[in-house]
Amino acid sequence: MGYSLSAAPNKVTVVIARRVKLPFLLFFPLWVAVWVTLVLKGVCNGQPQSIFPIIFFGLATMLMAYAWLWNLGGKEELQFTASALTWKRILFGISHSRLFSIKGIYNPHFENSQGHGKSRTPSGIGFSYEGRQLRIGDDLTQRDAKEIVAALLRQIPGLRQYWGAYTEGLPELDEDLSRTLK
Repeated sequence: MGYSLSAAPNKVTVVIARRVKLPFLLFFPLWVAVWVTLVLKGVCNGQPQSIFPIIFFGLATMLMAYAWLWNLGGKEELQFTASALTWKRILFGISHSRLFSIKGIYNPHFENSQGHGKSRTPSGIGFSYEGRQLRIGDDLTQRDAKEIVAALLRQIPGLRQYWGAYTEGLPELDEDLSRTLK
């Protein structure tokens, strides 16, 4: 289980911890070390590098640094109430949140992960909101998503008209189905 759930009257809070991806965790420091070594080697030898590779390295490294830090300490927090869903992405105490009116949410479903070349969009809970498809709860398994929605409907029955039509979709290929089949 990659989440914790707490319930209070008319409120359900779900905290989803980030799953650590060890290859990326190890690759990023190596990436930085190699590039810094190459740049410093060129500067020390009196052969300044072209500015374009350095700018590319800087931009790519900043994006990778955010992903690496998210891999280390990021988490998502979902707060469901009878009137709203608050989605927060928290990285080392700094958060960014979005507020969704429950009345605008339709077509809730499990969203399988999708591969795009070498990258992958993680699985989670998907829904439509104001004509857009959204996904929350990175790396939730189908079973986790089903348990979260079931707990939500038990705690706040008034959400049944919006979340009662939740569809499970297909489990992830690497998900353990032995407990699901019992």
